[in-house]
Amino acid sequence: MVSEGGVKGGWFAATGALEGLDGAAADLPLLGLPLRERQERAFLEARVDVHPAVVGRDPDPVAGPRLLVREDTVISMATVHDAVAMGRAAGRDLAFHLGGRAGAFAAELSFGDDSPRLVWLHAGVPDPARIAAAERVELDPQERLFELPLPTSAVADIVELPITERLLHPGGHWLQLLWANLLGLAPFLWRGLTGRNAVESAVRLAFAAMRAGTLDPPVLAGRLGRRGSGCRVHPSAVVEGCWLGDQVEIGAGAVVRGVVLGDGAAVEEQALVEFSVLSPGARVQRQALVKFSLLAPRAAVGGMVQLGFVDRDAQVKIGTHLMDMSVDQGVSVMVAGRRQPAPLGLAGVAVGARTLVGAGVRVAPGRAIPPDLAVLPPPEQVLLRIPDGLQGKVVVRDGALVPLDERGR
Repeated sequence: MVSEGGVKGGWFAATGALEGLDGAAADLPLLGLPLRERQERAFLEARVDVHPAVVGRDPDPVAGPRLLVREDTVISMATVHDAVAMGRAAGRDLAFHLGGRAGAFAAELSFGDDSPRLVWLHAGVPDPARIAAAERVELDPQERLFELPLPTSAVADIVELPITERLLHPGGHWLQLLWANLLGLAPFLWRGLTGRNAVESAVRLAFAAMRAGTLDPPVLAGRLGRRGSGCRVHPSAVVEGCWLGDQVEIGAGAVVRGVVLGDGAAVEEQALVEFSVLSPGARVQRQALVKFSLLAPRAAVGGMVQLGFVDRDAQVKIGTHLMDMSVDQGVSVMVAGRRQPAPLGLAGVAVGARTLVGAGVRVAPGRAIPPDLAVLPPPEQVLLRIPDGLQGKVVVRDGALVPLDERGR
């Protein structure tokens, strides 16, 4: 692939620590791959060479022109392409942000942090001072609005989400990373399932239309799909509009729609997974429910997760409910030690790396459980003692079976 006129793509250091996330920014899960690999692919697909040094941390003697992304920022090929074109035309240092509804949503996700995330340095050696001083300019997201019904009250509300191939979103907080995956899901699936050029797209859509017997867009989208090598999908499973990596397993009676499943991911029998990202080795267990969520590598879910993030090697046991909505009020999350409103007033729960959430535990929305914990249900709700001589109706109270009195207590 020919580089874009000698432009070098690279990174600059993030300003703060990750929140609710394990490991380094480069390893954060994004659409089935580590974030750094997705960033590199965005550069290379836009014909921009990659220079591995991180400005502000590693020696970086390479002079401009340079396009630098912050380590914890999600970008796409279209974003890189447009930024290079604008930088060349301007002939000066620029700091990019998204316009339109997508930009407004990204700003809300930033929780007040408006520091640069993607910077063009026209010439000279990069340094943090130049990055901070770059002129702020707006990228056209070329977005479309997607209506999403959200049951935020007794009457369902309709929320319009911006869908665009131009991603420029923060990813250093667990809720930011979750939304970056969700906002990138539709463009990724469309490109991955229909093809990267007009001819390939036309052929795939034509075959999908013949199989579906209709030109209705939602039906066509459901008939598209990609399967890697060694996948095992039970004939009774419903798999619609999904991107499957290698060695993926989907069990009998499972329903999987609009999902990215990384290499070795699994959805067991009768589970329901919709509009989510399962990283390599992640598993949704029998009869579990996962919607609008992100599972990091080797995470396992046996309960109910919506708008949630389950970090690497964490486990959510059967009967567990990670809630995503509060009654008649918006959800807030902790950001740098302070409560901040979640975008759209909605957020699920983050489960830290290697943490186990035991069977039957219910977690209120907006909470982030730290890593390396075992969260167990309250002892008074676990039956520990069974006295002799019981008859009739009994209840569990303080860990023991006791007779139910006349008043039903």
